[in-house]
Amino acid sequence: MSSQTTDRQPALRTDRVRMLALITKKPSISHEEFERHWFEQHSQVILSLDAAKKNLLKYEQLHINANIKALFQTLNAPLIDCDGAAILEAESYETLFKVLNDPEFKAAIDADEERFLDRSKTRILPLDFLAFIDK
Repeated sequence: MSSQTTDRQPALRTDRVRMLALITKKPSISHEEFERHWFEQHSQVILSLDAAKKNLLKYEQLHINANIKALFQTLNAPLIDCDGAAILEAESYETLFKVLNDPEFKAAIDADEERFLDRSKTRILPLDFLAFIDK
């Protein structure tokens, strides 16, 4: 792990950045169809693209556990209204934008997302990060 520390306190990483995308399925498809497409097809689209292969350090999908979500709802927990999240990690925001702006990447991802996402509800968070526990 490459992070700078002062007095053994973690510091923001300077060698990596992350982008978190909160995503929502199209209302016209079931949750099962959404999950299946995202896991089986969309991941393969991303993994097949040169810009992703060359520049991304991490691509993660975060799938919502419907049973646990329901338990949190019984506690009146303030839940985010989305169907999942994805994390893209790169060495810098410049590198991340290189991926996102790559014409082949953009065309393939945009076309595939139209199949299963309500893109008007996608929300993005650019994230600098540090780890307090990193086993």
